[in-house]
Amino acid sequence: MKKWIALGAIAILLLVLGYFFEEELALHSSFQVMIFFFVSQAFVLFRIDHWAPKEWSVQMSMVKIVIRLLSSLVFILILIYSQSDHFNLVVQFIVLYLVFMIFEIVTSLTNLRRN
Repeated sequence: MKKWIALGAIAILLLVLGYFFEEELALHSSFQVMIFFFVSQAFVLFRIDHWAPKEWSVQMSMVKIVIRLLSSLVFILILIYSQSDHFNLVVQFIVLYLVFMIFEIVTSLTNLRRN
């Protein structure tokens, strides 16, 4: 339950940051789309934890990292082909990727410590 609250807090914080400081931070027009993508991706990856048996938790952690990487690569390729200002887009995407990846690693570590 804590990971859902943390995910919501991160998403709201990033959306508020984007809304109030869009001009100062020179955010890309697809910033909200990227946040929605990462939140929905985290939702699907959290559901994988519940679908998999407990004895596969270590392997599923690795599978989730690979799924996140591959789906993120496909998403950024689609955005690059459809958007302008590629440098700004890629930099903001990498920052969001790292934020959500750190969040995923922290939640995985707490799950693995319990086992």
